Amino acid sequence: MLVNKIRVRLLVVLAAVACCNLLVPSAAACDRNKLAMLSNRTSNTQPAHNTAPPSKILAGSGLSKPGMVGLWSVTDYVDGQPFASYFDTWNADGNEFFIDNENPADDNVCQGTWVQTNINSYKLKHVSFTFDDSGNQNGTAVFHDVVTVSADGNSFTGTENVYLYDLGGNLVAQYIGDQLQATRIKVDF
Repeated sequence: MLVNKIRVRLLVVLAAVACCNLLVPSAAACDRNKLAMLSNRTSNTQPAHNTAPPSKILAGSGLSKPGMVGLWSVTDYVDGQPFASYFDTWNADGNEFFIDNENPADDNVCQGTWVQTNINSYKLKHVSFTFDDSGNQNGTAVFHDVVTVSADGNSFTGTENVYLYDLGGNLVAQYIGDQLQATRIKVDF
C-alpha cells in the first residue's frame, strides 16, 4: 500500500515537472543567431589556457557593493563593432536570465549562473544548445563572461569568450575576447 502511494506521488511529481517544462522557454537555441554570426568569424580552436572553474562567492566578506543584482542593458562588441544587445537580469540567488534583441521565434531567451570573485568583479557561465539549419541539435555552446561593475554601480564592462562543443563534448570552435559594455536600468520616472 505504501509503495503504491509513493509510486502515485512520484508519477504526479514527474507529470508536474513535464508540464512545467512545456511552459518554460528552452535555452536550447537562445543564442542561435549569435552563434550563426559567430560561425562567420575566424575560429581559434585551441583550448583555453585557463579552464579552472570560477571561484565561489567570497563568503562572509560582505561583498555586496556596488552589486551585480539588477537589470542591465548590455551591448556585445566584436572587433570594436556592436555585435549583439540584450536585457540581462542578474538575480541575488546567483542565476542570470536574458532576452536578446533577436526575433522571439528564434528563441531569444537564455539563462546562466554567476559568482562574485572580488569586490566588484563577477564571472558568468551561460550555456545553450546548438542546432544545425534543419533544427537538429548538434552540440552545446558555453559562454564565459568576466565583468567589473563601476564604482557607482551603474555600469559594467567585461569580456566574453564563447566555446562551441559537438555532441561528443569535443571543442570545435572558440571565439575569444568579445567586449561587453552595460548600463543599469533603473526606475527613473
